[in-house]
Amino acid sequence: MRSTIHILPFLIILLFACSVEENSGDDDDEKTSISISSLENNSIVQDTVLIFCESNNDNIVFKIELWVDGDSTEVCDYSAPFILTWDTYKYDNGIHTLFIRLYDEEGNTVDSDDVDVIVNNFLTFSSTFGSETTSEVGYSISQRSDSSFIILGGIDDDILLVGSDRYGNIEWHQSFGGSQLDKANHIKQTSDGGYIISGTTESYGFGGSDIWLFKTGPSGLIEWNSYLGTSNNEHGGQVIETPDGGFAVIGDRDLLGNGDSDIWLIKTNSQGDSVWTRSFGGSEPEHGYDIILNEDGGFTLLGSTQSIGNGGSDIWLIKTDANGNEQWSQSYGDASNDVGHSMLHTYDNGYLIRSNIQSFGDGNTATGLLRVGSNGEEIWTKTFGGSSGDPGYSFRKTSDDEYILVCSLFDHGDNAYDAWLIKLNDSGDISWEKMFGETEHDRGFSVIETLDGGYAFVGSTNNYGNGDKNNSDLWIIKTDQIGFIGSLNN
Repeated sequence: MRSTIHILPFLIILLFACSVEENSGDDDDEKTSISISSLENNSIVQDTVLIFCESNNDNIVFKIELWVDGDSTEVCDYSAPFILTWDTYKYDNGIHTLFIRLYDEEGNTVDSDDVDVIVNNFLTFSSTFGSETTSEVGYSISQRSDSSFIILGGIDDDILLVGSDRYGNIEWHQSFGGSQLDKANHIKQTSDGGYIISGTTESYGFGGSDIWLFKTGPSGLIEWNSYLGTSNNEHGGQVIETPDGGFAVIGDRDLLGNGDSDIWLIKTNSQGDSVWTRSFGGSEPEHGYDIILNEDGGFTLLGSTQSIGNGGSDIWLIKTDANGNEQWSQSYGDASNDVGHSMLHTYDNGYLIRSNIQSFGDGNTATGLLRVGSNGEEIWTKTFGGSSGDPGYSFRKTSDDEYILVCSLFDHGDNAYDAWLIKLNDSGDISWEKMFGETEHDRGFSVIETLDGGYAFVGSTNNYGNGDKNNSDLWIIKTDQIGFIGSLNN
């Protein structure tokens, strides 16, 4: 009986100890739990995401780490409150599975429950095209209805046409040219889904340089081409399709061969044959760059003049009727050289003109904007940058009634040009701006608003792809709605 009394207390103590040990294990599990408090399953995320995490016992946590799709992101936090910053731009749009791994001070690890999220960012990319032994450049870009792109540019002394998919992957390319310099800056999609391109050729035509007009199909294959000129020098600017299925081209021609060129307006039929031409100019050189079709069927021409104005080159705006007869003209500028390169219609039937302003000699230039009314009266002017390089060949009105333009700004620190993307409001004030480039030259020439509300521009790069200090690559940049592309942003 005495032995039984001694055994029972021992059994009770043993059972109590086991119960304590089991409870102690439960407490340990509770101490090492981690959870995500800020994201629910199937959340849609964009841009940079802050992930808030909670631990049951912050005192034993050494660190927490974000894992995505089974791989560590190396994004960590070491003290409460636990917040992790996830850059979703590094991941494709779609579903991704993430969890948080907790490391305690004793070397143990615990994982949170999985959370599925849907990444839905703007498509952004930087793409290049070119070889190590040639120089390529992009002058103009257009987006097709399937979100793919077509780019007009140059390869050494020839004209280059490139097609890419919506991600910037090159699908095809064509080059056009002969043994001399051939260059084209302007491309427009035509009503049949093809493209009309205007440029200048020294390889073909009537001698000297001539305007080269050619039409391609959707895949870049030439359907016809036409040479417009004389035995002297002519240069091609912008081309537009007219309601009768023909085309109108602006350029300039040196009729007498003495260098005193005039602005030249050419109306063609659907095959590029000249129907009529008109010349505008005086005793000094004039050049034609851009043309707009007006609601009344007439044209507005943009270029530069040295025959009238305030000295040097001045911006010259000319309004014509449907037959190219002048209705009015107006020049703008001061003692500097001011050259109008591209223009847009404004909501009040006026014009917004983009120009290059040369104030202190060759190479020291600024990008200018000039707003004028429907009869050419000046409303305001703006100037951007004090030493921008190539002025670019187009700028666009955006869906929010603002404007987007790209040009090249000289970085004195790197002694090189950077591409400069600028968003402007209707008063010409900068809404935002972005710079793209590194230690060698990077230039931007043409920009469009893309179908997803972002922007795409083309130019040239001596830093990326096969670009180096001797040869450039054609450069395509696709940004989101505020000019962001990720790692290339400066």
